[in-house]
Amino acid sequence: MKLKNVALAIAATGLLLSAQPVLAGSDSGVDTSLDTGAGTQGTGGVINFTGKITLVSCDITPASKSKTVDLGAWAKNYFDEHNETTPREFKINVENCPPAVQKVAVLFDGTKDSSDDTLLQVTPGDGMASGVGVKLYNSNRSTVIKPGTVSETTTPNDGDAELTFYAALSKDGSEVAAGDVNSVSNFLMVYN
Repeated sequence: MKLKNVALAIAATGLLLSAQPVLAGSDSGVDTSLDTGAGTQGTGGVINFTGKITLVSCDITPASKSKTVDLGAWAKNYFDEHNETTPREFKINVENCPPAVQKVAVLFDGTKDSSDDTLLQVTPGDGMASGVGVKLYNSNRSTVIKPGTVSETTTPNDGDAELTFYAALSKDGSEVAAGDVNSVSNFLMVYN
């Protein structure tokens, strides 16, 4: 009987000792789920994130907040001899710029065409055109604005600024197929 009690005491002690790392991991606040077997760990460093919140901003005019630019209807065979359509003009206007705003620009963003990252993707799907994307230009109609980049700047005049851009349908290198064209770009105003 004594031997049985000693054996139970040893088994209970072993169970407690083996459970200690599990209890320590869950109670210590340390994430033990990190897979350290994926590679060798070494010394690290420090990353500082900085920024600023300012009052420097203009108001986007109501007509500029949501726009539709009609790029026109083009025959599929037009692209047999042309790389892109005639660019169409559109404008973004801001007003009430404080004196601290010296320059205004626009950051265009959206889904990039999978074949040509200088173009915005035409939304894929049934009945949608393919083989083309939307190309954006600065006001000079020759400098391309790639999605995710900032346009040329404009200087406000008496607190107002009008930024002129152009958009065209452009071949993306794959076979052009007829269908509807829809492409979306979000934009942010960039100051100074």
